[in-house]
Amino acid sequence: MTDKNLRFKLESGASRVFNCLQITRGLLERQVEAGGPSSPLFFTSRHLNNIVLIKEPNTTGESARDTLDPPLPVRTKLFIPYNAENPYEGGESVVTDDPRFKDALRHLVGDGADAAERFERDFEKIRILEQLPSLDPFLLKDKFALARLQISEDYLRLSEEEWRNIRAHIRERFALMCRFAMNSQGDVNVQIVDKLVDRIWEAKNLEPLHPLLAAFGLPTDRAGEFFYCWKGVSYFDYEFTRNTTQLRNFSAWIQSVQPRGPAHRDDSAAIERDRAHIRTRMRLMVSETLGILKEFNDSFDMLFRKRETAKNFSAFMLNSKKHFWTLGNNLNGVYHVLSLWRQATARSIDQTLPPAQLVRLMRILAELV
Repeated sequence: MTDKNLRFKLESGASRVFNCLQITRGLLERQVEAGGPSSPLFFTSRHLNNIVLIKEPNTTGESARDTLDPPLPVRTKLFIPYNAENPYEGGESVVTDDPRFKDALRHLVGDGADAAERFERDFEKIRILEQLPSLDPFLLKDKFALARLQISEDYLRLSEEEWRNIRAHIRERFALMCRFAMNSQGDVNVQIVDKLVDRIWEAKNLEPLHPLLAAFGLPTDRAGEFFYCWKGVSYFDYEFTRNTTQLRNFSAWIQSVQPRGPAHRDDSAAIERDRAHIRTRMRLMVSETLGILKEFNDSFDMLFRKRETAKNFSAFMLNSKKHFWTLGNNLNGVYHVLSLWRQATARSIDQTLPPAQLVRLMRILAELV
């Protein structure tokens, strides 16, 4: 991968990028300064901590989109820099579903007496990351906790307070589900509700909820998938609501921003071309996201708050995996754009840029969507 805009894409801090290299180097530098004990690195194999994982739209299976088992809309790419000291010089990239992926990973792990064991441990972590449509800190922390894998908080980039707030928000909805299920069987027992919520959160041992799923016409053998993906959609709903104001601000900016100072005709044309592309793509992604989240909230409220019909909730749950991955794909792009836009305009009082800088920013944003 050679890309003159690589620095901006790897350091955006977006949900699309897990920059293991940058986090590891920052962690090691702080440990040297503090002179304290070393925290465990993300991977057991030293060289693997130099990689960057990137979520990107999966455009390889467009011809199979109408099959019964279409490809997921997001795939995971491993970026391996040529020079860990300066990763922006470029590097090699390999997607995790590439037949060469395991060989590339083994090469990074290296040889040695414990190489096979280290490879398996590290490969498990990459497979966990591969199972997520997005690299949001909450989803990372939750997924590794469910897998019973201890990961340094430095890599998860999520405060304990934020984790508790998101978790409480989602568990409140799960509790409504459980109370609904118990109402149909008699009195509601608070302790039993709490235990059921724990089971739903972990997407395990869900047999007590099988009768409820069956009553909704949902296959009980997919209970774990349904509830895990529904939890992910609930998180996306929470996070998207928190970013609404910022998204509105960006929409106003992209619609009206002009270069700070006179621009060459070719630069003006490039800005307008990329502006149109960005607006169109963002409009499509946000519109699809809003549609899914409206269906998510309406179907939940109709059943568990208004006690009206289960039809809409059943339909949503049946497609919860598709919705989870579609939202991840859309919001990866949206948040990547917002993150890079914030960085590029942070030092500008009126959020304008000189012509050359605005041309470059517009070009990068257009590439991200």
